[in-house]
Amino acid sequence: MLQYFKAKKLRSQLAALPPCPLPQALDLTQAKKVLVFAPHPDDETLGCGGTLAQLAQICPVKVVLVTDGSGAGELPAGTAEIRQEEFKNALKVLGVTDTLLLNQPDGAFQGSPTLSRQVQALLHDYQPTWVFMPSPLDYHRDHLRITAFLEPLCRAVPSVTHLVFYEIWAPVPATHVVDITDQIAIKHDALNKHVTALACGDYLEASDGLNRYRGLYLGKGRFAEAFWVNAVNDPHPFQTLQGFSAQLVTNLAQDGLHSEIQHPNAK
Repeated sequence: MLQYFKAKKLRSQLAALPPCPLPQALDLTQAKKVLVFAPHPDDETLGCGGTLAQLAQICPVKVVLVTDGSGAGELPAGTAEIRQEEFKNALKVLGVTDTLLLNQPDGAFQGSPTLSRQVQALLHDYQPTWVFMPSPLDYHRDHLRITAFLEPLCRAVPSVTHLVFYEIWAPVPATHVVDITDQIAIKHDALNKHVTALACGDYLEASDGLNRYRGLYLGKGRFAEAFWVNAVNDPHPFQTLQGFSAQLVTNLAQDGLHSEIQHPNAK
């Protein structure tokens, strides 16, 4: 009987959703100081390049490259140094000159007490209000591990008001979008600085496709970047999404619907 009322309550909540609850426009003027963590060279441009070009005009922006960009051993010796220069050159195009290299192993990020102390010192000294990092739902192992490592450290800093998760290899459940139509040419120029990455895949075309798709929220012919924005005093984003998903699947199964579905976290 209790499960029946839980399922009824969930259905009621779903029924109460607006017909088309689109992501809101992200008010960039609320960001007083921005810190961006990029797992690899090009992630900063792919995930939020157009947004960074706008933010750089209105507040301080610092971008941290977490790994060394060596390509997990699949690229020639010396590639790490080349990609790090490409990273800096791309950011200059976007108007960002404040960078930091953490030089963690590409493709094998683990984190450590030493790195934790280094990041904590960075957060304490820089005092950002918004922190950008990859989505916790991304498909890349480094991206997931880096966000899982950084998220609690950032959430513990009093100056940080919002965590802003960007998308690379998987779309985020977008809460906000930024219109980058006027910055799309700058984003192209910045991405073209990542010569090494572009030789491995058509990231320019893929990025354009994603930004055009996200631009549908804003109207025909627009480009946008989408984000999952989480206020630090809101529930943990991992728990919120996974908990809702698990409850929904459980309720559907109990109703005799989609009984073959098993939540990915189920044992």
